[in-house]
Amino acid sequence: MLEKEDVLDKIIANAQKYEYAEVRMEKSTQNSVRIFDSEIDATSGSTYGISVRILKNGSWGFASTNKNEGIDELLKKAERLAGLTKGNVKLARLKLRSAKVNAKSKDPMEMQIDEKVKLLNDAKKHMCTPGIKNRIKNRILSLSDEFSETQFLNSEGIEIIQQQCYVYLSCTAVAKKAGLIQKGSERCARVDGYKKITLHDCAEESAKKAERLLDAEAPPAGRFDAVLDQEMTGVFSHEALGHATEADSVVQRESILRGKIGKRIGSKLVNIVDDPTENDFGNYAFDDEGVEARRVVLVKNGVLASYLNSRETCNEVNTKPNGHARAENYSHVPIVRMGNTFFQKGKSSKEDIFDIKNGIYLKGMKGGSVDIFSGGFMFKAEEAHEIKNGEIGKIFRDTAISGNILETLKNVEAVGKDFGTSPGFCGKFGQSVPVSDGGPHIRVKDVKIG
Repeated sequence: MLEKEDVLDKIIANAQKYEYAEVRMEKSTQNSVRIFDSEIDATSGSTYGISVRILKNGSWGFASTNKNEGIDELLKKAERLAGLTKGNVKLARLKLRSAKVNAKSKDPMEMQIDEKVKLLNDAKKHMCTPGIKNRIKNRILSLSDEFSETQFLNSEGIEIIQQQCYVYLSCTAVAKKAGLIQKGSERCARVDGYKKITLHDCAEESAKKAERLLDAEAPPAGRFDAVLDQEMTGVFSHEALGHATEADSVVQRESILRGKIGKRIGSKLVNIVDDPTENDFGNYAFDDEGVEARRVVLVKNGVLASYLNSRETCNEVNTKPNGHARAENYSHVPIVRMGNTFFQKGKSSKEDIFDIKNGIYLKGMKGGSVDIFSGGFMFKAEEAHEIKNGEIGKIFRDTAISGNILETLKNVEAVGKDFGTSPGFCGKFGQSVPVSDGGPHIRVKDVKIG
Protein backbone atom coordinates (compact mmCIF):
# COMPACT_ATOMS: atom_id res chain seq x y z
CA MET A 1 0.00 0.00 0.00
CA LEU A 2 1.00 3.63 -0.39
CA GLU A 3 2.48 5.34 2.62
CA LYS A 4 -0.06 7.23 4.70
CA GLU A 5 2.13 10.34 4.84
CA ASP A 6 2.53 10.43 1.05
CA VAL A 7 -1.23 10.22 0.49
CA LEU A 8 -2.07 12.86 3.10
CA ASP A 9 0.62 15.19 1.76
CA LYS A 10 -0.90 14.97 -1.72
CA ILE A 11 -4.42 15.62 -0.41
CA ILE A 12 -3.34 18.56 1.72
CA ALA A 13 -1.27 20.04 -1.11
CA ASN A 14 -4.35 20.12 -3.32
CA ALA A 15 -6.91 20.91 -0.61
CA GLN A 16 -7.59 24.44 -1.84
CA LYS A 17 -8.94 22.99 -5.09
CA TYR A 18 -11.88 21.11 -3.58
CA GLU A 19 -14.15 20.87 -0.56
CA TYR A 20 -13.35 17.30 0.44
CA ALA A 21 -11.24 14.31 -0.59
CA GLU A 22 -10.95 10.68 0.47
CA VAL A 23 -8.70 7.79 -0.51
CA ARG A 24 -9.37 4.06 -0.12
CA MET A 25 -6.56 1.55 -0.57
CA GLU A 26 -7.40 -2.14 -0.54
CA LYS A 27 -5.54 -5.42 -0.82
CA SER A 28 -7.28 -8.77 -0.63
CA THR A 29 -6.74 -12.50 -1.13
CA GLN A 30 -9.50 -14.81 -2.37
CA ASN A 31 -9.79 -18.59 -2.58
CA SER A 32 -12.58 -20.77 -3.93
CA VAL A 33 -13.24 -24.48 -4.30
CA ARG A 34 -16.17 -25.92 -6.25
CA ILE A 35 -17.18 -29.55 -6.52
CA PHE A 36 -19.73 -30.71 -9.11
CA ASP A 37 -20.20 -34.41 -8.41
CA SER A 38 -16.64 -35.71 -8.92
CA GLU A 39 -15.30 -32.65 -10.75
CA ILE A 40 -13.18 -30.29 -8.64
CA ASP A 41 -12.25 -26.71 -9.51
CA ALA A 42 -10.03 -24.62 -7.21
CA THR A 43 -8.75 -21.08 -7.68
CA SER A 44 -6.73 -18.56 -5.69
CA GLY A 45 -5.90 -14.93 -6.36
CA SER A 46 -5.18 -11.53 -4.93
CA THR A 47 -6.09 -7.95 -5.79
CA TYR A 48 -4.81 -4.51 -4.97
CA GLY A 49 -6.40 -1.20 -5.79
CA ILE A 50 -6.78 2.41 -4.84
CA SER A 51 -9.58 4.93 -5.37
CA VAL A 52 -10.05 8.65 -4.84
CA ARG A 53 -13.28 10.57 -4.38
CA ILE A 54 -13.34 14.37 -4.63
CA LEU A 55 -16.14 16.79 -3.73
CA LYS A 56 -15.87 20.04 -5.69
CA ASN A 57 -18.55 22.67 -6.31
CA GLY A 58 -21.09 20.35 -4.70
CA SER A 59 -20.38 17.47 -7.12
CA TRP A 60 -18.55 14.18 -6.79
CA GLY A 61 -15.64 12.96 -8.88
CA PHE A 62 -14.37 9.41 -8.55
CA ALA A 63 -11.38 7.56 -9.99
CA SER A 64 -9.81 4.16 -9.26
CA THR A 65 -7.03 1.92 -10.49
CA ASN A 66 -5.45 -1.44 -9.81
CA LYS A 67 -2.13 -0.33 -11.27
CA ASN A 68 0.82 1.43 -9.67
CA GLU A 69 -0.57 4.77 -10.73
CA GLY A 70 0.52 7.78 -8.70
CA ILE A 71 -1.93 9.38 -6.31
CA ASP A 72 -1.43 12.68 -8.18
CA GLU A 73 -2.98 11.28 -11.34
CA LEU A 74 -5.97 9.85 -9.51
CA LEU A 75 -6.59 13.15 -7.72
CA LYS A 76 -6.46 14.99 -11.04
CA LYS A 77 -8.91 12.55 -12.69
CA ALA A 78 -11.37 12.73 -9.83
CA GLU A 79 -11.11 16.52 -9.61
CA ARG A 80 -11.66 16.86 -13.36
CA LEU A 81 -14.79 14.69 -13.19
CA ALA A 82 -16.13 16.61 -10.19
CA GLY A 83 -15.69 19.85 -12.09
CA LEU A 84 -17.87 18.79 -15.02
CA THR A 85 -21.09 19.73 -13.22
CA LYS A 86 -22.23 21.88 -10.33
CA GLY A 87 -24.22 20.18 -7.62
CA ASN A 88 -25.53 20.66 -4.09
CA VAL A 89 -23.91 17.78 -2.20
CA LYS A 90 -23.15 18.57 1.43
CA LEU A 91 -21.52 16.23 3.91
CA ALA A 92 -22.33 15.81 7.59
CA ARG A 93 -19.39 16.57 9.84
CA LEU A 94 -17.61 13.79 11.72
CA LYS A 95 -15.53 13.69 14.86
CA LEU A 96 -11.87 13.19 14.00
CA ARG A 97 -10.54 9.77 14.89
CA SER A 98 -8.21 7.02 13.86
CA ALA A 99 -8.78 3.31 14.33
CA LYS A 100 -7.46 -0.08 13.37
CA VAL A 101 -9.79 -3.08 13.29
CA ASN A 102 -8.31 -6.57 13.03
CA ALA A 103 -10.12 -9.45 11.36
CA LYS A 104 -11.93 -11.85 13.68
CA SER A 105 -9.95 -14.73 12.18
CA LYS A 106 -7.13 -15.39 9.74
CA ASP A 107 -7.46 -19.17 9.58
CA PRO A 108 -8.84 -19.24 5.98
CA MET A 109 -5.54 -17.77 4.82
CA GLU A 110 -3.54 -20.28 6.85
CA MET A 111 -5.38 -23.31 5.42
CA GLN A 112 -4.11 -24.83 2.18
CA ILE A 113 -6.35 -25.40 -0.84
CA ASP A 114 -6.06 -29.18 -0.53
CA GLU A 115 -7.38 -28.94 3.04
CA LYS A 116 -10.39 -27.00 1.78
CA VAL A 117 -11.01 -29.59 -0.94
CA LYS A 118 -10.99 -32.26 1.76
CA LEU A 119 -13.52 -30.27 3.81
CA LEU A 120 -15.89 -30.13 0.83
CA ASN A 121 -15.44 -33.78 -0.04
CA ASP A 122 -16.23 -34.75 3.54
CA ALA A 123 -19.32 -32.55 3.45
CA LYS A 124 -20.42 -34.09 0.13
CA LYS A 125 -20.61 -37.50 1.81
CA HIS A 126 -23.44 -36.16 3.96
CA MET A 127 -25.50 -35.63 0.80
CA CYS A 128 -25.44 -39.40 0.33
CA THR A 129 -26.78 -40.63 3.65
CA PRO A 130 -29.06 -43.70 3.73
CA GLY A 131 -32.61 -43.00 2.62
CA ILE A 132 -31.81 -40.12 0.30
CA LYS A 133 -28.98 -41.32 -1.93
CA ASN A 134 -31.15 -43.10 -4.46
CA ARG A 135 -32.85 -39.99 -5.85
CA ILE A 136 -30.08 -37.41 -5.46
CA LYS A 137 -28.44 -37.24 -8.88
CA ASN A 138 -26.15 -34.20 -8.64
CA ARG A 139 -24.28 -32.59 -5.78
CA ILE A 140 -22.79 -29.10 -6.10
CA LEU A 141 -20.74 -27.61 -3.28
CA SER A 142 -18.94 -24.27 -3.31
CA LEU A 143 -16.62 -22.87 -0.66
CA SER A 144 -15.07 -19.41 -0.88
CA ASP A 145 -13.13 -17.19 1.46
CA GLU A 146 -11.59 -13.74 1.37
CA PHE A 147 -9.23 -11.79 3.57
CA SER A 148 -8.94 -8.05 2.93
CA GLU A 149 -7.38 -4.96 4.44
CA THR A 150 -8.67 -1.50 3.58
CA GLN A 151 -7.05 1.78 4.51
CA PHE A 152 -9.26 4.88 4.49
CA LEU A 153 -7.85 8.41 4.62
CA ASN A 154 -9.60 11.73 4.10
CA SER A 155 -8.86 15.44 4.03
CA GLU A 156 -10.45 15.86 7.47
CA GLY A 157 -7.69 13.79 9.06
CA ILE A 158 -9.60 10.55 9.55
CA GLU A 159 -7.64 7.31 9.14
CA ILE A 160 -9.29 3.88 9.41
CA ILE A 161 -7.50 0.58 8.77
CA GLN A 162 -9.94 -2.31 8.69
CA GLN A 163 -9.43 -6.02 8.08
CA GLN A 164 -12.24 -8.36 7.06
CA CYS A 165 -12.48 -12.12 6.72
CA TYR A 166 -15.35 -13.91 4.99
CA VAL A 167 -16.09 -17.62 4.60
CA TYR A 168 -19.11 -18.71 2.54
CA LEU A 169 -20.41 -22.22 1.81
CA SER A 170 -23.28 -23.19 -0.46
CA CYS A 171 -24.61 -26.70 -1.13
CA THR A 172 -27.12 -27.70 -3.80
CA ALA A 173 -28.59 -31.16 -4.29
CA VAL A 174 -30.53 -32.07 -7.43
CA ALA A 175 -33.11 -34.85 -7.04
CA LYS A 176 -34.98 -36.61 -9.85
CA LYS A 177 -38.04 -38.85 -9.97
CA ALA A 178 -40.05 -39.86 -13.03
CA GLY A 179 -39.05 -36.83 -15.05
CA LEU A 180 -39.51 -34.41 -12.13
CA ILE A 181 -36.46 -32.42 -11.01
CA GLN A 182 -36.18 -30.53 -7.71
CA LYS A 183 -33.31 -28.67 -6.08
CA GLY A 184 -32.49 -28.24 -2.43
CA SER A 185 -30.05 -25.51 -1.41
CA GLU A 186 -28.45 -24.53 1.88
CA ARG A 187 -25.78 -22.02 2.77
CA CYS A 188 -23.79 -20.96 5.77
CA ALA A 189 -21.19 -18.23 6.28
CA ARG A 190 -18.97 -16.71 8.95
CA VAL A 191 -16.76 -13.70 9.55
CA ASP A 192 -14.70 -15.56 12.16
CA GLY A 193 -13.24 -18.42 10.16
CA TYR A 194 -14.07 -22.06 9.52
CA LYS A 195 -14.35 -23.35 13.07
CA LYS A 196 -18.06 -22.60 13.46
CA ILE A 197 -19.11 -23.42 9.89
CA THR A 198 -21.51 -26.36 9.92
CA LEU A 199 -20.47 -27.90 6.60
CA HIS A 200 -21.93 -31.34 7.23
CA ASP A 201 -25.31 -30.05 8.42
CA CYS A 202 -25.54 -27.67 5.46
CA ALA A 203 -24.80 -30.43 2.95
CA GLU A 204 -27.18 -32.93 4.52
CA GLU A 205 -30.09 -30.50 4.75
CA SER A 206 -29.75 -29.53 1.07
CA ALA A 207 -30.20 -33.17 0.09
CA LYS A 208 -33.10 -33.74 2.46
CA LYS A 209 -34.83 -30.64 1.11
CA ALA A 210 -34.49 -31.81 -2.51
CA GLU A 211 -35.94 -35.18 -1.54
CA ARG A 212 -38.89 -33.60 0.29
CA LEU A 213 -39.73 -31.41 -2.70
CA LEU A 214 -39.90 -34.42 -5.02
CA ASP A 215 -42.93 -35.59 -3.07
CA ALA A 216 -44.52 -32.14 -2.73
CA GLU A 217 -47.84 -31.04 -4.22
CA ALA A 218 -48.85 -27.83 -5.97
CA PRO A 219 -50.01 -25.24 -3.41
CA PRO A 220 -53.57 -24.05 -2.95
CA ALA A 221 -54.40 -20.55 -4.18
CA GLY A 222 -56.18 -17.96 -2.11
CA ARG A 223 -55.81 -15.97 1.10
CA PHE A 224 -54.58 -17.72 4.23
CA ASP A 225 -53.12 -17.01 7.62
CA ALA A 226 -49.44 -17.75 7.13
CA VAL A 227 -46.47 -18.61 9.31
CA LEU A 228 -43.08 -17.39 8.05
CA ASP A 229 -40.01 -19.28 9.21
CA GLN A 230 -36.88 -17.51 10.41
CA GLU A 231 -35.35 -17.23 6.94
CA MET A 232 -38.52 -15.95 5.28
CA THR A 233 -39.01 -13.43 8.12
CA GLY A 234 -35.44 -12.23 7.59
CA VAL A 235 -35.81 -11.96 3.82
CA PHE A 236 -39.00 -9.95 4.21
CA SER A 237 -37.24 -7.64 6.71
CA HIS A 238 -34.35 -7.09 4.30
CA GLU A 239 -36.02 -6.99 0.91
CA ALA A 240 -39.41 -5.45 1.63
CA LEU A 241 -38.65 -3.19 4.60
CA GLY A 242 -34.88 -2.70 4.63
CA HIS A 243 -34.42 -1.40 1.08
CA ALA A 244 -37.28 1.03 1.58
CA THR A 245 -35.44 2.55 4.57
CA GLU A 246 -32.27 3.30 2.60
CA ALA A 247 -32.10 7.08 2.55
CA ASP A 248 -30.90 7.42 -1.04
CA SER A 249 -34.17 5.85 -2.18
CA VAL A 250 -36.10 8.08 0.24
CA VAL A 251 -34.37 11.23 -1.05
CA GLN A 252 -35.03 10.22 -4.67
CA ARG A 253 -38.75 9.78 -3.82
CA GLU A 254 -38.54 6.11 -4.70
CA SER A 255 -39.56 4.69 -1.31
CA ILE A 256 -43.02 4.08 0.05
CA LEU A 257 -41.59 5.06 3.46
CA ARG A 258 -40.71 8.63 2.47
CA GLY A 259 -42.17 11.09 5.01
CA LYS A 260 -43.27 8.33 7.38
CA ILE A 261 -40.78 8.74 10.24
CA GLY A 262 -42.78 8.67 13.48
CA LYS A 263 -45.80 7.14 11.78
CA ARG A 264 -47.26 3.68 12.32
CA ILE A 265 -46.44 1.32 9.45
CA GLY A 266 -47.06 -2.03 11.15
CA SER A 267 -48.62 -3.77 14.12
CA LYS A 268 -47.21 -3.09 17.59
CA LEU A 269 -45.44 -6.45 17.39
CA VAL A 270 -43.12 -5.29 14.59
CA ASN A 271 -39.59 -4.36 15.70
CA ILE A 272 -36.83 -4.35 13.06
CA VAL A 273 -33.19 -3.24 13.36
CA ASP A 274 -30.08 -3.13 11.22
CA ASP A 275 -26.92 -3.80 13.20
CA PRO A 276 -23.53 -4.17 11.42
CA THR A 277 -21.82 -4.62 14.79
CA GLU A 278 -23.46 -8.03 15.29
CA ASN A 279 -21.10 -10.96 14.65
CA ASP A 280 -22.93 -12.09 11.52
CA PHE A 281 -22.13 -12.09 7.80
CA GLY A 282 -22.96 -8.39 7.35
CA ASN A 283 -20.51 -7.36 10.08
CA TYR A 284 -18.20 -4.36 9.81
CA ALA A 285 -16.82 -1.80 12.28
CA PHE A 286 -16.60 1.26 10.00
CA ASP A 287 -18.36 1.94 6.73
CA ASP A 288 -16.57 3.06 3.57
CA GLU A 289 -16.88 6.74 4.47
CA GLY A 290 -15.00 6.25 7.74
CA VAL A 291 -18.17 6.40 9.85
CA GLU A 292 -18.41 4.02 12.80
CA ALA A 293 -21.11 1.41 12.27
CA ARG A 294 -23.95 1.36 14.78
CA ARG A 295 -27.21 -0.38 15.51
CA VAL A 296 -30.14 1.44 13.94
CA VAL A 297 -33.72 0.82 15.05
CA LEU A 298 -35.77 0.96 11.84
CA VAL A 299 -39.18 0.07 13.24
CA LYS A 300 -40.13 0.21 16.93
CA ASN A 301 -43.46 -1.20 18.06
CA GLY A 302 -44.80 -0.75 14.54
CA VAL A 303 -43.63 2.87 14.17
CA LEU A 304 -41.00 3.86 11.59
CA ALA A 305 -38.08 5.16 13.64
CA SER A 306 -35.10 5.73 11.30
CA TYR A 307 -33.59 5.54 7.84
CA LEU A 308 -30.21 4.08 6.94
CA ASN A 309 -27.93 6.78 5.58
CA SER A 310 -24.59 8.07 4.34
CA ARG A 311 -22.80 11.33 5.16
CA GLU A 312 -24.56 12.86 2.18
CA THR A 313 -28.11 11.56 2.57
CA CYS A 314 -28.32 12.15 6.32
CA ASN A 315 -28.40 15.91 5.70
CA GLU A 316 -31.30 15.50 3.32
CA VAL A 317 -33.36 13.47 5.79
CA ASN A 318 -32.37 15.68 8.74
CA THR A 319 -30.47 13.20 10.89
CA LYS A 320 -26.93 12.11 11.77
CA PRO A 321 -24.78 9.63 9.80
CA ASN A 322 -25.20 6.07 11.09
CA GLY A 323 -22.47 4.15 9.27
CA HIS A 324 -24.36 2.56 6.38
CA ALA A 325 -22.42 3.69 3.30
CA ARG A 326 -20.76 0.62 1.76
CA ALA A 327 -18.83 -0.15 -1.41
CA GLU A 328 -18.24 -3.58 -2.93
CA ASN A 329 -14.53 -2.78 -3.16
CA TYR A 330 -12.08 0.02 -3.92
CA SER A 331 -13.35 0.40 -7.50
CA HIS A 332 -16.90 1.37 -6.46
CA VAL A 333 -18.32 4.44 -4.75
CA PRO A 334 -19.99 3.99 -1.34
CA ILE A 335 -23.79 3.82 -1.44
CA VAL A 336 -26.38 3.35 1.30
CA ARG A 337 -26.57 -0.33 2.24
CA MET A 338 -27.77 -2.67 4.97
CA GLY A 339 -25.52 -4.87 7.13
CA ASN A 340 -27.38 -7.31 9.42
CA THR A 341 -31.14 -6.76 9.25
CA PHE A 342 -33.15 -8.49 11.95
CA PHE A 343 -36.81 -8.77 12.92
CA GLN A 344 -36.63 -8.78 16.72
CA LYS A 345 -37.88 -11.60 18.95
CA GLY A 346 -41.38 -11.57 20.42
CA LYS A 347 -43.04 -13.47 23.24
CA SER A 348 -45.09 -16.15 21.50
CA SER A 349 -44.29 -19.85 21.80
CA LYS A 350 -44.11 -22.04 18.71
CA GLU A 351 -47.45 -23.54 19.67
CA ASP A 352 -49.02 -20.08 19.74
CA ILE A 353 -47.51 -19.17 16.38
CA PHE A 354 -48.98 -22.27 14.71
CA ASP A 355 -52.39 -21.93 16.37
CA ILE A 356 -54.18 -21.74 13.03
CA LYS A 357 -57.23 -23.68 11.88
CA ASN A 358 -56.35 -23.55 8.19
CA GLY A 359 -53.08 -21.93 7.05
CA ILE A 360 -49.75 -22.15 5.25
CA TYR A 361 -46.21 -22.50 6.65
CA LEU A 362 -43.59 -20.84 4.40
CA LYS A 363 -39.97 -21.98 4.72
CA GLY A 364 -36.90 -20.47 3.08
CA MET A 365 -36.78 -18.22 0.03
CA LYS A 366 -35.73 -18.87 -3.55
CA GLY A 367 -36.40 -15.60 -5.32
CA GLY A 368 -38.90 -12.83 -5.77
CA SER A 369 -39.27 -9.12 -6.39
CA VAL A 370 -40.06 -5.92 -4.50
CA ASP A 371 -41.21 -2.50 -5.69
CA ILE A 372 -40.31 -0.15 -2.83
CA PHE A 373 -42.16 2.73 -4.53
CA SER A 374 -45.56 1.07 -4.53
CA GLY A 375 -44.83 -1.34 -1.70
CA GLY A 376 -45.73 -4.41 -3.75
CA PHE A 377 -43.78 -7.63 -3.30
CA MET A 378 -43.73 -11.28 -4.33
CA PHE A 379 -41.53 -13.97 -2.79
CA LYS A 380 -41.22 -17.66 -3.58
CA ALA A 381 -40.73 -20.03 -0.67
CA GLU A 382 -38.30 -22.92 -1.02
CA GLU A 383 -40.96 -25.14 0.47
CA ALA A 384 -44.31 -24.76 2.18
CA HIS A 385 -46.54 -26.88 4.38
CA GLU A 386 -50.22 -27.05 5.12
CA ILE A 387 -51.29 -26.08 8.65
CA LYS A 388 -54.42 -27.82 9.94
CA ASN A 389 -55.66 -27.17 13.48
CA GLY A 390 -52.19 -26.14 14.62
CA GLU A 391 -50.43 -29.15 13.08
CA ILE A 392 -47.94 -29.07 10.19
CA GLY A 393 -49.18 -31.23 7.32
CA LYS A 394 -48.43 -32.06 3.70
CA ILE A 395 -45.70 -30.31 1.75
CA PHE A 396 -46.13 -27.90 -1.20
CA ARG A 397 -43.65 -26.73 -3.81
CA ASP A 398 -43.52 -23.60 -6.00
CA THR A 399 -45.41 -21.58 -3.39
CA ALA A 400 -45.47 -17.78 -3.69
CA ILE A 401 -46.52 -15.10 -1.23
CA SER A 402 -47.47 -11.63 -2.43
CA GLY A 403 -48.91 -8.42 -1.08
CA ASN A 404 -48.10 -4.89 0.04
CA ILE A 405 -45.31 -4.07 2.52
CA LEU A 406 -47.40 -1.85 4.80
CA GLU A 407 -50.49 -4.05 4.70
CA THR A 408 -48.44 -7.12 5.55
CA LEU A 409 -46.62 -5.43 8.45
CA LYS A 410 -49.95 -4.33 9.89
CA ASN A 411 -51.26 -7.91 9.66
CA VAL A 412 -48.47 -9.39 11.82
CA GLU A 413 -50.38 -10.92 14.73
CA ALA A 414 -47.85 -13.14 16.51
CA VAL A 415 -44.04 -13.02 16.87
CA GLY A 416 -42.04 -15.96 18.19
CA LYS A 417 -39.35 -15.96 20.84
CA ASP A 418 -37.02 -18.11 18.72
CA PHE A 419 -34.41 -16.56 16.41
CA GLY A 420 -32.28 -17.51 13.41
CA THR A 421 -30.24 -15.78 10.70
CA SER A 422 -29.20 -16.47 7.10
CA PRO A 423 -26.22 -15.07 5.14
CA GLY A 424 -26.16 -13.79 1.60
CA PHE A 425 -24.93 -11.19 -0.85
CA CYS A 426 -27.08 -8.17 -1.59
CA GLY A 427 -26.93 -6.53 -4.99
CA LYS A 428 -27.69 -2.85 -5.52
CA PHE A 429 -26.59 -0.59 -8.40
CA GLY A 430 -24.33 -3.40 -9.61
CA GLN A 431 -22.54 -3.73 -6.28
CA SER A 432 -22.59 -6.91 -4.17
CA VAL A 433 -21.84 -6.86 -0.42
CA PRO A 434 -22.11 -9.50 2.33
CA VAL A 435 -25.27 -9.20 4.43
CA SER A 436 -27.27 -11.22 6.89
CA ASP A 437 -30.95 -11.17 7.79
CA GLY A 438 -33.12 -13.08 10.18
CA GLY A 439 -35.70 -13.12 12.89
CA PRO A 440 -38.16 -15.45 14.63
CA HIS A 441 -41.19 -17.32 13.30
CA ILE A 442 -44.02 -14.84 12.77
CA ARG A 443 -47.71 -15.23 11.90
CA VAL A 444 -49.38 -12.92 9.40
CA LYS A 445 -53.11 -12.96 8.76
CA ASP A 446 -54.84 -12.85 5.40
CA VAL A 447 -51.84 -13.40 3.11
CA LYS A 448 -52.23 -14.02 -0.63
CA ILE A 449 -50.81 -17.44 -1.56
CA GLY A 450 -50.41 -18.81 -5.05
